[in-house]
Amino acid sequence: MFLNRLAYHISPISRIGIRMASTIVGKSGHPRLNIFKAESHDQSFVFKRVSNAFYDLSLRLAADFPESHRLRMHFDLNEDENVLIYPYYQHTLLGLLQEDSKISDAARKKILRQTGEAIQELHSKDWIHIDIKPDNILVNWTCDEEGIKTITNVALGDFDIAFKLETGALLQTTHAVGNVMWRSPEGQTGRGLSKTSDVYSFGLVCIYTLGAGEVLLINDYQDLVKLGISPEHEILTRHFSYFGSAKEGLLNQIASEKWTRALKLASQMGELAVQDQPEMSFEVWGQELGSEAQKMISGMTKPDPTARSTIDQVVAHPWWQEAV
Repeated sequence: MFLNRLAYHISPISRIGIRMASTIVGKSGHPRLNIFKAESHDQSFVFKRVSNAFYDLSLRLAADFPESHRLRMHFDLNEDENVLIYPYYQHTLLGLLQEDSKISDAARKKILRQTGEAIQELHSKDWIHIDIKPDNILVNWTCDEEGIKTITNVALGDFDIAFKLETGALLQTTHAVGNVMWRSPEGQTGRGLSKTSDVYSFGLVCIYTLGAGEVLLINDYQDLVKLGISPEHEILTRHFSYFGSAKEGLLNQIASEKWTRALKLASQMGELAVQDQPEMSFEVWGQELGSEAQKMISGMTKPDPTARSTIDQVVAHPWWQEAV
């Protein structure tokens, strides 16, 4: 498969002869949780003992989304113990794809569609998730006698770092936000995050779910460390090579001289990588996902957040109507 050959040739980009010490650091920052599974009358539930801050955040989310079927909200609680009770799901999208690589294209598309609807619902009330990744997409299914799965329910979960934006405002932090592998360029800086930051991460999830995960994932962290390169810098450089260079819209939105220098250098490295290996561009390898899928994802993964598709545009894209 072309994508497998591409993945073999691109690790890491820094080996094309250009090296740069990165100043980018960051952690997802999840609070420590106590999580339990419980069963009652043939139904399963998840109990989470959480911090005061996350407990209060969860109450705000539940108030804004009281009847949601696409966002996994708690349905009961114990105030004295700071325990939230959630519906149980069979697996995450990550675990499902790792355990069953032969899951059908129709099932994959259904999962992505319902995830898009979840993000759309979240954004409709000016919330941003900031940590969209396959681990945080929860899936239920049924299985027939031949082992073929039919997806029955999908929900977006894990709102540990979700944030409600004021209308037109951007989230500014002092550190990178979300999981390093699935962040938008602005997410790597922690500056200028918006709803389209979620759209970028969702675009990466689409690529992964449709079978091109080899191009996105980094499995040789130790090799990068030996070269003096942070995973964050490697991912930024790869993404600029895949999806295009750092434009003024991105640089203006992060509004940081330090980060402008860092992003410009990573972008230059990405441009040189594509000159050396033109097949690294998503315009080339994205063709294997299909024409409409490539068009949709191209709009989702523009490095410039001001030019990126909104979730409403994504959900309305013609690709969803294509037969699988």
